[in-house]
Amino acid sequence: MSVEPKHSLIRTCALATGLTINEVVRIAGIGPKRYKIYQIPKRSGGQRTICHPSRELKALQYVFLRDILAQLPVHSAATAYKSGSSIKQNASRHLASRIILKLDFENFFHSIKVADWMAYAKATFPHWTAHDIEFSLFVMFWGAGGYKPVCLSIGAPTSPLVSNALMYQFDGVLSNFAAANGLVYTRYADDITISAEGRLDKDAIMAEIHSALDLIEYPRLKLNTAKTKLASKATSRRVTGLVLANDGSLSLGRERKRLISAMVHRAVRGLAEPDAIAHLRGLLAFANDVEPSFVAMLRKKYGSFVLDILH
Repeated sequence: MSVEPKHSLIRTCALATGLTINEVVRIAGIGPKRYKIYQIPKRSGGQRTICHPSRELKALQYVFLRDILAQLPVHSAATAYKSGSSIKQNASRHLASRIILKLDFENFFHSIKVADWMAYAKATFPHWTAHDIEFSLFVMFWGAGGYKPVCLSIGAPTSPLVSNALMYQFDGVLSNFAAANGLVYTRYADDITISAEGRLDKDAIMAEIHSALDLIEYPRLKLNTAKTKLASKATSRRVTGLVLANDGSLSLGRERKRLISAMVHRAVRGLAEPDAIAHLRGLLAFANDVEPSFVAMLRKKYGSFVLDILH
């Protein structure tokens, strides 16, 4: 990695972290390799690869999050990883729908390559030097086992906002198409949802998505066609894991309710470890936001214990 510290991103990171310029250069220089790799099971089956950056590298990534990435434009249809938005907000936009089409991208983060960010950075940050762009790659992109930056990873705090910024053009094309055809379009990371109160022409939508993927300069993405699904009020309509009930409300779904109920029961009996209690606290807060009547039922059954966990 080249070094040009004067008035550069390297200097910005040094000032923000209290590290010396040499320390910043050293950390970034081996950054693409400094990830802990582990697997977690997917809900749909198979394994998801998580690449968690080292503490030192993450410190530089947080500088980028605060001082650079947070300022980049994100389309209103992109509902993940931004303040004031959530899974609930994403699903709520489709509550009035009769039918929904769900799609997702194949290897979303890993498909976003260094060339995509380089092209975006050159157009977005005309004051950046070639050294700045190179430095940003070493800080934010995983090396897939090597020392050379390759792609975004699941696990780096910068990956979500980089992906949202790079998807702005795609989101705009699909949003305009949806608005012109009486549809609702949202994207939550790699999950696309398009819904309609009336008729939904799946073939026309698929053609538009493939056209948009061909049109955009970056990133180069592919749909995971095995996960393309249509759902209507006659079946179960789920958007990013939440159920769209036929009465116009959102529900956690039967499986998630059973899981939370079982975790509360275990905690009440004193059988839950501290990590499990922390996980349960997050689940209860989420449940209280999405379906407060379910949490009220748990409070009625288990008393103040549920409130104690929540607070």
